Amino acid sequence: MFLNMRQKPQELIYVEALSNRSILSNKEQRKLAALSAGHAGECEYDRLFDAAGHGGLLIYRDIWMKVDEAVIQADSLIVADGVIAVDEVKNFSGDYKYAGGEWSVGGRPGYEDPLAQVSRTAGKLVRLGGRMPYRFDVQKKVVFVNPDMNLEFNSEENQRFIVGRPRLREHFSELGRLSAGTAARENARALRRFFIRNPMQLPVTDFKRVRMGNYCYVCAAFDLSIGKYKVVCRRCGYTETTERMFVRALIDFSVLFHDRKMTSAGMSLFVSHVLKPRTVRKYLSKYCHVRGSSRATYYVIKSIHLKKLLSENGYASKYETDERFRAVNV
Repeated sequence: MFLNMRQKPQELIYVEALSNRSILSNKEQRKLAALSAGHAGECEYDRLFDAAGHGGLLIYRDIWMKVDEAVIQADSLIVADGVIAVDEVKNFSGDYKYAGGEWSVGGRPGYEDPLAQVSRTAGKLVRLGGRMPYRFDVQKKVVFVNPDMNLEFNSEENQRFIVGRPRLREHFSELGRLSAGTAARENARALRRFFIRNPMQLPVTDFKRVRMGNYCYVCAAFDLSIGKYKVVCRRCGYTETTERMFVRALIDFSVLFHDRKMTSAGMSLFVSHVLKPRTVRKYLSKYCHVRGSSRATYYVIKSIHLKKLLSENGYASKYETDERFRAVNV
C-alpha cells in the first residue's frame, strides 16, 4: 500500500515553469530532460508495482530524511515486518557498464554511481535500528525501469543489488512475499519523525527574464481568449477555467520568485491584470496562507503541486471541462 502520493520534485516544477516563460540555457535544457526522465521513470516504477500488487506492504515514495546530521532521499522505501527495503529508481537508456565502482555509457566514464547512492541511504537506515520500535534488516536495490537500458557487470556481487527491467517482476514478487503487521506499522509510523521537506535550494530567477501573462495548459501558447469564468486557447482550442489558470500562475510565481514576497499587486502584474483586484485577492486567500496585515499583507502558497492545491482547497468550478480536474477526479 502506498502511504503517500508521488509528486513532481520541486526542481522539475521550477524548470518547467521557467521553460514556459523563458528561453532555457543548454544547461537548463539538460536539467529539464534529466528531471523529466527521472520522474517518468519513478511513475513507471509505481505503475509496475501497482500491477504486481503491494497490498501487504507499507511504501513511502520520494521522501527526504534527516538521520543525525545526514540528509538522505529515497525513491521508494518499503516497510515490512523485520525489513526496510530501499529502491533507488533510475530511468537510464543506452549501453552501460559497471566496473570497479565506476559507471560508463557508450565508453564514456564519469557517471554517478547509483549503487553508492543507495548504499549510503541504506547505511543511514541501519543507524536508525536502535531508535525504532522493532528491529529490522535493511535491503537495497537499484532498479532500472527503462527496457532500452543494457548493463554489463563485472561481478556477481554487483548484480545482487541491481534489478533491470527483465527482473522487475521477480523483484516485486520477492517483496510481495513480505508482510506488514504490527511491527511494520509501528516502524512506518516511527520513520515519519525523521522526514523533512525537500531541502534542495531553487535558483534565484531574474524577474526581467520571465515573461508575464498567461499561457495554455496544453500547448503553452501565450494566446488566450480570457473571459470572466473560462479561457480558451486561440492556438489549440483548449478550454480552462480562469480560476485554474490563475492557480497555475500562483505556482509559477512561487517557484520562480521564491525569494520574493507574493502580494496581490505582484500577482496582478504577473497575470497581466486580466483579473479584477478583488478576484485576485479572493483566489490568493483561497489557495495561500495569509501573512502580515493591512498594506504589509503577503501570501504563501499552500502547495506547489497543482492537483493537490486544487483538491485540498475546494476547487469545484461548474465551468471545468477537463475530466482530470473535475472535483471527483482531482
